[in-house]
Amino acid sequence: MKELSQKQKILLVLAKRGSLTLEELERYTKIPRNSLLKNLSELKKEGKITRGWLHIAGRKYRKYSIKTSILKELGIE
Repeated sequence: MKELSQKQKILLVLAKRGSLTLEELERYTKIPRNSLLKNLSELKKEGKITRGWLHIAGRKYRKYSIKTSILKELGIE
């Protein structure tokens, strides 16, 4: 079986879990932070994810979500 690319792992985790912060993505994908940031920037440029802000207890966290059109591409609906 072919191993998933880092981008595929990120997309599958977002598809399964919904919107996640960088820290949560690190925990679920086991991808190092620097690689994760690079892949997330590329996925954003490719139009596959969206970024927004989450406010918890006065702190701001970047949250990432998969676009619904990509779910069809992955065969997940």
